[in-house]
Amino acid sequence: MALTLKRLISGSQLTAAAVAYYTAPANTKATIKSAALVNTTAGAVVCTVHLVPFGGSASATNTFISARSIAVNETYTCPELINQVLEAGGMIQALGLNVTLAISGAEVV
Repeated sequence: MALTLKRLISGSQLTAAAVAYYTAPANTKATIKSAALVNTTAGAVVCTVHLVPFGGSASATNTFISARSIAVNETYTCPELINQVLEAGGMIQALGLNVTLAISGAEVV
């Protein structure tokens, strides 16, 4: 079993629709160790983050951050995501127009 610490999402700007920003590779489990939503826009932005199991889609049952308003110049550290595990094929999907999402964690093969 190999453990690799890595940046799972390297500062991606989110869109207005939920899309996948990270997918756990085959035969791999991923654990989130830190996460941040950063708003550098001129207004507050509502953000939602889903941890979607393999074969699933973004829905209320896999929402971990729901319509959280991120203020201008705020960095929200997302305690809801810390130590959450994604099985192989599981995805991190998010939305929040022009907010930056960065997540670090570990992958175990």
